[in-house]
Amino acid sequence: MNVGARLEAYEALVRSWAPRIDLISPGDLDRLGRRHIEDSLKALPLVASAPVGPCVDVGSGAGFPGIPLALAEPARHWRLLEPRAKRAAFLEEVVRSLELDCEVLALSAAQAVADPGLAGSHALATARALAAPARAFELLRPLCMSGGLGVVWSGKDAVVPPDAGEVVPGLASLTF
Repeated sequence: MNVGARLEAYEALVRSWAPRIDLISPGDLDRLGRRHIEDSLKALPLVASAPVGPCVDVGSGAGFPGIPLALAEPARHWRLLEPRAKRAAFLEEVVRSLELDCEVLALSAAQAVADPGLAGSHALATARALAAPARAFELLRPLCMSGGLGVVWSGKDAVVPPDAGEVVPGLASLTF
């Protein structure tokens, strides 16, 4: 199955599960592709340019941005951190159904950092709708290896830390 078909299969899973476990706002279902999937894929060039190593999506929720990025860049191993059990179960189903090279960890960023196998071990860490940009970068930093990349989505009025670069509008990155 090509990437487009796999993204469509993922979108179908989100639509199927969303009403049962509050994955996304009901108003976002009509614009799921543009609002969530396409927005997630804005980071694809950064994934491709990151050092060799696994990636982590912190606060995965419904899988944005980790799942679309894992589908588009299948050579990367992804860890999806989601502390809420129902959402983690949804992510497990997505990973199983789409045969992704991902592992779902029912952990918060703070819990993950306490695990020596996770702290400092990622080439790239993402956060979308997790926290304000400065706080999101603080949460990502201890999960990344030296030279790793943190990628944070930010709203139009969000303040991005001065040492972070805006890649495209609404997407900032920082090398750790």
